[in-house]
Amino acid sequence: MPIYYFHIRNTDTLADTEGTNLVDEKAARAHADGVARELMFRSDGMLDEDWSAWFMAVHDEDGRELFSFPFAGIKSGDGGGD
Repeated sequence: MPIYYFHIRNTDTLADTEGTNLVDEKAARAHADGVARELMFRSDGMLDEDWSAWFMAVHDEDGRELFSFPFAGIKSGDGGGD
């Protein structure tokens, strides 16, 4: 199963050094959305920056960025699926 890395960045990068085994990129997108929602639910921001300043960047096991999105684009809610 492929490993995906979920990095959080603004002017700094908080790197995911362990990664997560997921079946495919669609599962990685769902996981990234869930992680972002969970972080936003637990706090107003990170490193003294509001979440609107942060992005989630997902990389494959070869280090290629597959996709990224701003936390500002995440809709509030219960985090329920697609």
